[in-house]
Amino acid sequence: MTKPLAEIAIQMPLFSKARPRVTSRGTFMPKEYKQKQKEMRRQIQEQYSGEPFSGPLKLEIELRGEGRGDIDNMIGAFFDTANKILWTDDRVSIIPEVCVSWSRAKKNESSWLIKIYESNDKDIYRLPLS
Repeated sequence: MTKPLAEIAIQMPLFSKARPRVTSRGTFMPKEYKQKQKEMRRQIQEQYSGEPFSGPLKLEIELRGEGRGDIDNMIGAFFDTANKILWTDDRVSIIPEVCVSWSRAKKNESSWLIKIYESNDKDIYRLPLS
């Protein structure tokens, strides 16, 4: 099997991407969400100090935690947090392949396990939809 370019293990409860809050004073992300991102970013930077990958990349993401929230919003939270640290941008031409799995775990045993590979098919994002 191909060796990953990087492996990251984040030990913290799963969380979903927050919706921006709009007030008369402007638009902002909730404080709790920004605090979770800060902790996740800290753990990522402890484990990876290289330059961001430019892709194309394949990600394998294994989520362990409580069964609350939508998986796409959890991945969105991770992508937003890891952007510019693990990869140059999270657009589809940089990350054309993502495989995500989830398994139940107690909140205090929650984790995000990420493996980053070079994508084998440089043109995978050009495949026609049927």
